[in-house]
Amino acid sequence: MRVGIDVTCWCNQRGFGRFTRELVTALVNLSSGNEYVLFTDQQTAEVADFPKSCRLAIANTSAAAAVAASADGRRSIRDVLAMRRMVQNEQLDLMFFPAVYSYFPINRGVPCIVTFHDIIAEMLPKLVFRSWRSRLFWELKCRLAARRADLVVTVSLASKKGLMRHFGLSENRVAVISEAPASGFTEVAGSKQADAEVLKRYGLEPGKRYILYVGGISPHKNIDTLIEAFAEVRKNTRLEDVHLVLVGDWAGDAFYTCYEELCKLVEHYGIDNAVNFTGFVPDADLVHLYTACQAFVLPSYLEGFGLPAVEAMACGAAVVASNVGSLPEVLDGAGELFDPNDMSALAACLKRIIGDSAYQQQLQARSSRRALDFSWETSARQLMDIFNTMKV
Repeated sequence: MRVGIDVTCWCNQRGFGRFTRELVTALVNLSSGNEYVLFTDQQTAEVADFPKSCRLAIANTSAAAAVAASADGRRSIRDVLAMRRMVQNEQLDLMFFPAVYSYFPINRGVPCIVTFHDIIAEMLPKLVFRSWRSRLFWELKCRLAARRADLVVTVSLASKKGLMRHFGLSENRVAVISEAPASGFTEVAGSKQADAEVLKRYGLEPGKRYILYVGGISPHKNIDTLIEAFAEVRKNTRLEDVHLVLVGDWAGDAFYTCYEELCKLVEHYGIDNAVNFTGFVPDADLVHLYTACQAFVLPSYLEGFGLPAVEAMACGAAVVASNVGSLPEVLDGAGELFDPNDMSALAACLKRIIGDSAYQQQLQARSSRRALDFSWETSARQLMDIFNTMKV
């Protein structure tokens, strides 16, 4: 088959950017006999490192899709038409969008697969969009994509059920393929000196105990509840040395951020000297932060998959996550779950894990075992099977 893939999300630092990079790379590496045409905008093409074995088609655009389709904006009609014309100029057997975020309509003659990672924007619009206009444009685009797609792909059974309910999709129109940690996320076996150097870069002394969060600095991530629970944990005199490290690009993120509000909350609780906002952290450093933490926490109100939790498990971290959406499915008993609306429950989880080394080690062992169930090669084979069912 000759398969077209939209890769305009390639450079995005959020989960769907990583999904695009890892899945497409793994897909291309399979010996399938397929030919892949990667469609991208001019701005992304200048900085991305795409697989060399693929044909690259570059549209003359005014802005990168990952920048233009921000929380406060949308892509220009001119850029969307430029992408559409580029696809029309290629003879394709199939078109795949790794994220509905960058979807644009194509000719109906080409079978189309669109990935919807979650229904967070649909379920929690006030925590995702700053304005009703942004919400309206998102809803219109997603409904168009859901209607025009021959098949919708998502990343968890929880998301599949949500998509079926919200968009009225039948079960056979939604397929699930899993996400996975990148190959670099493993328990660090390097020198302790290397670990210490990384920790110091983010304001942590070697041996310092800390709780870790990784993800967007956005309202729906429920970081305010994590900060409140951390303040409660610090009241225990045996835990007052513990720090909270919040990893996420609050400065350059195109999405709705609540960084300033969180800073005010930290100041309100008087824990400024114990909370570190790191900004973006490259994977080479992030693996050390995962490995050395006392506990990794993903307190979101809703996740489509929860990739940072799986990355943390791959690094052997004890994981605490909210008990909604995909997270119970992804952890599958490997971590502690709590009600994201219950700050006291989260604080109790953290106190137990940090204060009970034997229990912490149990969770770490469960994490390592559960992480073995995920791989991008498996995900790519799942997608390849989907492609094969759509041959015309």
